[in-house]
Amino acid sequence: MKNPDPNQHIEMRVEPLQAQADQKIDIQLSRLAPYQEVTVTASTRDDSGMLWRSTATFQANAQGIVQLANQRPLRGTYQQRDPMGLIWSMYPSNDKQDLTLFAKKDVEPLYIYFKAEIAGYTSDEIRHKRMFLGQGVRRERVEGEGFIGTLYAPEVGGPYPGIILLSGSSGVSKDQEAALLAAHGYNALTLTYFGVSPLPISLQEIPLEYFKRAIDWLRSRSSVQPTQIVLLGLSKGAEAALLVAATYPEVKAVIAYAPSAFVHQGLGATAEDSRERSSWTYRGKQLPFLPYRPTAAFQEYITKQRQAGLPVAFRRAYMESLQNQPYLLPATIAVEKIRGPILILSGQDDQMWPSTLFGEMIDERLTKYQYPYLHQHISYADAGHKIGYPYMPTTIDQARGNAYGGTPAGNAYATEQSWQAVLTFLKLIFS
Repeated sequence: MKNPDPNQHIEMRVEPLQAQADQKIDIQLSRLAPYQEVTVTASTRDDSGMLWRSTATFQANAQGIVQLANQRPLRGTYQQRDPMGLIWSMYPSNDKQDLTLFAKKDVEPLYIYFKAEIAGYTSDEIRHKRMFLGQGVRRERVEGEGFIGTLYAPEVGGPYPGIILLSGSSGVSKDQEAALLAAHGYNALTLTYFGVSPLPISLQEIPLEYFKRAIDWLRSRSSVQPTQIVLLGLSKGAEAALLVAATYPEVKAVIAYAPSAFVHQGLGATAEDSRERSSWTYRGKQLPFLPYRPTAAFQEYITKQRQAGLPVAFRRAYMESLQNQPYLLPATIAVEKIRGPILILSGQDDQMWPSTLFGEMIDERLTKYQYPYLHQHISYADAGHKIGYPYMPTTIDQARGNAYGGTPAGNAYATEQSWQAVLTFLKLIFS
């Protein structure tokens, strides 16, 4: 669109134009009229082809300048002063926008397009590239070693600490996080432990020995410091990380996102085989577990949610399972047997299960046993179950029966702060 005032031209800068996905950017507008309003728009497409978009309107200062890092929007998809607000506040262009999660399935770059608009004029788009697999990081698919995974590692130097990343019940590998950790100087192995052949199809009776094979392989790498092995897990993956670390002394630290304090019943039972089975086994035997036995009221809730096309929040069912007193003690993870520092991260509005409560239980147990290593539990208000790497769209909204919990702003804050907490934790324990 042509500018009705030929003497005015908006100048927009996005710096840097190319950045790691966990790096902040700076956006500045200039050559506006004093106190003029301008709207900045950001857009991208996720891996499913869905268009995501955000907007924010600002007022220029007396010099005709807008600095997004230092100004609150007058209106838009976010309200606070935040240089990354246009990214995390993006919404998808569908009729269930607050129930949709941003789809990023690989480590290919994400391109975000920015433009600025005033009355009668729209600037050219600026393309910003956000990278996961940075320069100096190599990727290696691992099969035939007794496990399935992908290693992300610095190409030169070392040996570096080794981190094994475990996904939750979705089974989606944590490749983006692994690539980013490798850029920070770590060997990061994403481990697939169910859902693909020849592994178990469902998250039931997964042998702990499977994780041990991955640990031994990683420790054997010349680029890995064998005395610096960390397990990082999310949700069911955090349950596994704590349990595996309590079983094998080779694990020297644990980072647990939205964890459990207990071994829970496995997931994925079919109508043909609905037996209660543990999520995990050790030496060929099921580990004691907390059974999942939803009440009639919760089953009715599930039916209503599915009939309405809404997701199911399972927190209440897991809270109900804590009433099964005879199962609690045998199913409790013996976290006091872990041989190194523990970092727990949770959202206080987690609607999948009560991860903050579980984190408090873990902390209490460690204190009871006078745990000799560093242990820290950080919980975030207004955050839900999906805490990961920062600066990505997070359209989680409580208003529509969201199953994960948290508000967009709360989740954005939690992802940023928790990621920095992880990097600080790793630097502290390995310095």
